[in-house]
Amino acid sequence: MANHLRMSDVYEIPVDERDLLDIGTVHDYLRMTLGFPAHYGKDLSALHDCLGAISEPTRLYVMRDAAMAPDSEYAEQMDRLCMVLLRAARENPQLSVTIGTIRWPEGA
Repeated sequence: MANHLRMSDVYEIPVDERDLLDIGTVHDYLRMTLGFPAHYGKDLSALHDCLGAISEPTRLYVMRDAAMAPDSEYAEQMDRLCMVLLRAARENPQLSVTIGTIRWPEGA
């Protein structure tokens, strides 16, 4: 896995919604940080399959932006992506997912 923090024996991977401009960027980030294959399909089915194949203890911390309009297309896509992450974490004991909503200070 690349672009991750190694804490003890667990890969810690932050996913900050503010830094990822669209759902395609989120998929690219996850592919890169989780070491998905180059042919990763960038869709929720492929994401679920790849998350199921994680074989080392991995924690994803998803930080949702409270200021984002909840009915925006990106917010709705992130909602669906987060549901896939949570389902995969229930099915794969090597994966844990924490999703939080953060109200960032102005200018942060």
